[in-house]
Amino acid sequence: MRRLSIVFATLVFGLVAVLSHAQAPVPLINLPLVPDATAPGGPQFTLTVNGTGFVSNSTVNWNGSPLATTFVSGSQLTAIVPAADIATASTGWVTVVNPAPGGGTSNVGFFTATVNTANSVAFSPASSLAMGDAPSSVAVGDFNGDGKLDLAVANADSYTVSVLLGDGTGNFTLASSPGTGIYPFSVAVGDFNGDGRLDLATANAGTDTLSSLLGDGTGNFTLASSPAAGSYPYSVAAGDFNRDGKLDLAVADLEGQSVSVLLGDGTGNFSLASTLPTAEWPFSVAVGDFNGDGNLDLAVGVEGTASVVILLGDGTGNFTQASSTLAMNAAESVAVGDFNGDGKLDVAVVGSGGVSILLGDGTGNLTLASHWVSSGWPWSVAVGDFNGDGNLDVAVTDVINGTVSVMLGDGKGNLSLPSTLVTGSEAWSVAIGDFNADGRLDLAVANWGANTVSILLQSPPAPAVTLSPALLSFGTQLVGTSSAPQTATLTNSGYATLNITGIAASANFAQTNTCGSSVAAGASCTITVTFTPVGVGTLTGSITITDNASNSPQTVSLTGLGTEVTISPTSLNFNTQTVGTTSAPQTVKLTNSGQWALILGGIKIAGADSADFAQTNTCGKGVPAGSSCTISVTFAPQAKGSRRAVIGVIDNGGASPQTVDLLGFGK
Repeated sequence: MRRLSIVFATLVFGLVAVLSHAQAPVPLINLPLVPDATAPGGPQFTLTVNGTGFVSNSTVNWNGSPLATTFVSGSQLTAIVPAADIATASTGWVTVVNPAPGGGTSNVGFFTATVNTANSVAFSPASSLAMGDAPSSVAVGDFNGDGKLDLAVANADSYTVSVLLGDGTGNFTLASSPGTGIYPFSVAVGDFNGDGRLDLATANAGTDTLSSLLGDGTGNFTLASSPAAGSYPYSVAAGDFNRDGKLDLAVADLEGQSVSVLLGDGTGNFSLASTLPTAEWPFSVAVGDFNGDGNLDLAVGVEGTASVVILLGDGTGNFTQASSTLAMNAAESVAVGDFNGDGKLDVAVVGSGGVSILLGDGTGNLTLASHWVSSGWPWSVAVGDFNGDGNLDVAVTDVINGTVSVMLGDGKGNLSLPSTLVTGSEAWSVAIGDFNADGRLDLAVANWGANTVSILLQSPPAPAVTLSPALLSFGTQLVGTSSAPQTATLTNSGYATLNITGIAASANFAQTNTCGSSVAAGASCTITVTFTPVGVGTLTGSITITDNASNSPQTVSLTGLGTEVTISPTSLNFNTQTVGTTSAPQTVKLTNSGQWALILGGIKIAGADSADFAQTNTCGKGVPAGSSCTISVTFAPQAKGSRRAVIGVIDNGGASPQTVDLLGFGK
């Protein structure tokens, strides 16, 4: 009995030892992170990272530094992000690291500390970089380890990859141009030999091969191997398909109507493991776990059937087709992400006809959620959160129009189109990254026809001023006296603090305000204005606001009429009077409050019933400075009913004519 116990204990110990030393896979992060953005200056928070291949001692890294990480499951980790990491507008590079044996570092998920700009995004061209012939694919990575994003650009007709090192401000410098096979239409990034430095793989359609290029950490690359792929390999993606801690490659073979899976040996060499039939012209391949079993699967855009094929992996490098879903467009490019926030991977697919979002059900099946019709030919798609609202958006190139469009997601699988930018002839491929480290995602676009790469930097959140009303009209005001106040509202309708350097009123007007030196994004303040004319006649002016908004200075227009003459009252009501009789007189007083004599041009009664009213006055031809005169009015109705007229006093007092409304009723 004792011997049996010893044997059992030995077996258990051995099993535990084997499990503890099992190969950890290379992890994969799903987009978006949860959350994937927050306003700068906030408190620490818990970040949820969803993906595939996580193990009990996985660590979430932020810009290469480990965070306090909690293992939830093989597909979810949580980590505490300190407040210091989001104190200012910036972008955190989030990766998951699995320790040896096996293991490795995942793809990068970008977390932006930025302001949510809702439906507003804008980009500015920063540079246009000359490339080799026919740049066909662009990818992002830190190839020299300086913490700044770099670019790798496959040049189809010059059989090279241009490696461009970024300086963190949006500028790039060519570091090297390693050779590839003929027609490298696609480039993928990963650490293929486990040395902690990013490497490159290209799909070479002209030689039916892949090129594995190993990086030295300075931006230089050396060809390691050129394994054979299928016929006309057009697109390549990296993932650990057999969970051995070594990155593998999946290749869409355009003319072979298949996907080739090549397993990596961890030194930069790859061998063909399986060839999976798809349908006519598989143009694009992307990686994700579509059925939640912990094994990486493939999404393939098939142009010939305008569909997306899902191939489910078994964790050994073999795949089985699960579904084929119509995309309503030619399916030249696919990208993976969770577009409706249900924790199940979805697919964005573009091609001739438009842009489609296909929602996954977590078993490998997809359903068309939305479709955006395009007049051009969308060719490449990449995903990221451009406006900081926590929902995945897409950037789409158009090969006919030479443009890139940013389409904002609503978190339900729908897209809207806030901006389209011209890049260059035949915009072929797009990649996303924060190239100037301002907390906003930017774009790099490979322009096949122009032999360039366009760098488009997203404009940072900015204040914007809205004034309401834009005009204040004060009517007639006696010279030297102040009107009742009127108010204009200033609203910061932008997404950053408005810093006010001055609010000033022009002559004849005065202002007070509640704005202070700054107005927060979305907040308002009031500007209260009074009119105190120093002269007669129509007087105009403005309130001028100077600030840090792009349209500074802003103005509120002001107008008023200065007068030195007052007339009181401004209306007379004679009530009821028998037709043919005359009422008792009523009197108005005309006062000249100016320093000079008032010259009268006439006192007249006008209107439809002017014959029913009469006036006499003591004004003569003028009124001396500081003096008054009276106008006596009587009412003698000539017909029954309501009778109306008006007295007008014509003078040089600045508000001529002064008027008095007359009303009576004949019976």
